[in-house]
Amino acid sequence: MKKEMTKSEVRNVQLGLLDFLDKICRENDIEYSLAGGSLLGSERHQGFIPWDGDIDVMLRRDYYEKLMPILSELEGNYQLHYYKKNIDYQNYAKFYDDRTILKSFRDQMYDGRIGVHIDIFPQDYLPDDKLERTKFLKKIFKMSEALASTGFPAYISGTKWYYQFARFFLRLPLFIKHHGKNREVAEELDQLMQKYDSQKTKEVGFVSSKYFDKEHFPSEIFNDYEDIKFEDLKVRKIKQHKVYLKQLFGDYMKLPAKKDQVDHDFYHWFWREENDRV
Repeated sequence: MKKEMTKSEVRNVQLGLLDFLDKICRENDIEYSLAGGSLLGSERHQGFIPWDGDIDVMLRRDYYEKLMPILSELEGNYQLHYYKKNIDYQNYAKFYDDRTILKSFRDQMYDGRIGVHIDIFPQDYLPDDKLERTKFLKKIFKMSEALASTGFPAYISGTKWYYQFARFFLRLPLFIKHHGKNREVAEELDQLMQKYDSQKTKEVGFVSSKYFDKEHFPSEIFNDYEDIKFEDLKVRKIKQHKVYLKQLFGDYMKLPAKKDQVDHDFYHWFWREENDRV
């Protein structure tokens, strides 16, 4: 019987992944930065946000494309989940520890397929014009929905049972159209995400962000990096982190209300049994 992991065990595994990723990037002259809540946590808490268990990192597209083949060729416990290597229903990579396994009734995209992980997000150029940018992001969202609908039960994934119920019907036409075409749709989406990269516009961000049009930043903030403390590790961040965090979170050093200090994670993590490796 699989043993469920404690919160401390999960965090130790995440930190091991981050430490390994940091070493790989430094050895290969690849710059990366903590992202989202992880960057916020490093500034406000010097590590994890107490009620948030994720680790997110971001890379400029050129660094991202350099990193993916390196991680894809790894042997051992640390593995990359990425559309060029696996069936994947999202347009960013996950770096996970194969000694562990994720179980979730809500997340049918990754249930039983990966373990404790960190998310790796590519940063692409975005249109400078707000109307053009909004139109582009809506197109990305539409294609992201198509990618999520290329498999069943993946396409009904949702944080609440009623989301799953609704998606069963709302995404059904997309599933009928795109099922069995995961690699084809993922490739098309990945190319679309890079549409403006050759134009070197003034705005950059993860184009499929849950923050939608809040996630666009001056491109120059991804030019300079420095070390920062995250728990007991020394990792990397963009030097102009204040611009990034203010754009996403506003007054980011202010703690949210107690009622909002909630972990919305709906995953359960287990140690794999030796004969249960993928």
